[in-house]
Amino acid sequence: MTVLTSRVISIHKRKTTMRLCTHEWEALKDICKRENISRKNLFELIEKNKDPHLGLTPSIRLFSLVYFHDLADKSIRRINKPNEEYGTIFRILEKIA
Repeated sequence: MTVLTSRVISIHKRKTTMRLCTHEWEALKDICKRENISRKNLFELIEKNKDPHLGLTPSIRLFSLVYFHDLADKSIRRINKPNEEYGTIFRILEKIA
């Protein structure tokens, strides 16, 4: 089951609450670890460069999606063979249900 968790975050000396599901928080943790950046600094970079029509939470979700899509795209080009049984898709669907 997907659980939404609210966390108080600090961005540019102001505090705000962000509500994301557990998998989203974990994905952000993985991105920060991989890129050697604090979550606060990542959020500040996203806020500074986001589309002005989008709020911070959807911008962070979009950033995470595009980040992992780019990683997958590089991996797919390197392997260049599709998974005919959709195993990865079903594993992800199980996680988000």
